[in-house]
Amino acid sequence: MTYNKFEKDLAQGKKYELESLNYLDYDTYEMKEGYFKEYDLIITKDNVDTKIEVKSDRQASITGNMAIEYECNNKPSGLTSTTADYWLYFVVHKDKDECYKIPTNELKDLVKDCRKVRGGDNYKSKMYLLKINNCGKYKIYKNN
Repeated sequence: MTYNKFEKDLAQGKKYELESLNYLDYDTYEMKEGYFKEYDLIITKDNVDTKIEVKSDRQASITGNMAIEYECNNKPSGLTSTTADYWLYFVVHKDKDECYKIPTNELKDLVKDCRKVRGGDNYKSKMYLLKINNCGKYKIYKNN
């Protein structure tokens, strides 16, 4: 069996898009299918729509950083191309996950002074490294 990182990452992304529903308060939701860089889902609560971008990161629990992409293949992506109101960022641990719900406008402020690095497949992505320790006020928990 050939290891395909893209397919594994895509499957993980879908898993956490579904998992995000356990952390959000909504009446209805709509998931975007296929490639859609603006946001991943819309939740509606009391007739108000909120767009959500969902990210999951297996390395964040090791590095202590959230990797916030802003460019890929020399084109705006991630934080610079989203129209989402919030980013839901899952820090994936072996035994349990942490979830952070960060308003996109605040996330843009948080990354202003962050270190910039290249990463992703063939180092084609540019991203900010945001310290998880600076995001404690955004941590959320599963709905009961």
